Amino acid sequence: MLPTVLRSWRQRHPGVRVRLFEHRRSDEMAQAMSAGQADVAVGPLPDDWEGTARHIGTEEFLVVTSADDPVAASPRAPGVRLADLAEREWVHFTPDSGLADLLEQACVDAGFRPRVAVRTEQASSAIGYAAAGLGPTLVPANTIPPYFGGAFLRPEPPVRRQLTGYTRTSPDPVTASFLETLGAHAPLMPPHVGRRLRVGGRPPRRASPEPR
Repeated sequence: MLPTVLRSWRQRHPGVRVRLFEHRRSDEMAQAMSAGQADVAVGPLPDDWEGTARHIGTEEFLVVTSADDPVAASPRAPGVRLADLAEREWVHFTPDSGLADLLEQACVDAGFRPRVAVRTEQASSAIGYAAAGLGPTLVPANTIPPYFGGAFLRPEPPVRRQLTGYTRTSPDPVTASFLETLGAHAPLMPPHVGRRLRVGGRPPRRASPEPR
């Protein structure tokens, strides 16, 4: 999400330098913000936050699999019942990642605890392992790259979370401008993902060569 936002914002503020701090968990990020580490945090809004907050939108999570996974060709595609994946081994996340908690809770809500094939720290790595056939994973839609060769499906029940940009106090003009850009340009559902979901979530078939 941030590369698109930062590109737009830097075009308007070319002289402002940006430093990013990345946190694995939203509670760690909130603690860092409270301690004055940064001007803006981007993620779920902490409970009882007293500073300024700008709602960004709803982040949707998708199940990612290999292109030849049977669930990608099922009549339910581009949807998949999480309960139907109860016996599968999953591409999971390391325990210190907030994505591990989210995947775990989504599966528990569907009536099972996920079995683990492999654990990784990053959504981008999980996407690659899932596309290679190591098992399904659950990642934000905005982390799926263009021209992705695997399949992705909407989980049933849906898995979503609200994202905000938040600060400790009333933002200065530069910080306020960044919050506005976040709200206007954050690609929570990238166009390339939305288009494929409308046609089943699988990669397009390559055209057969014409006979000579």
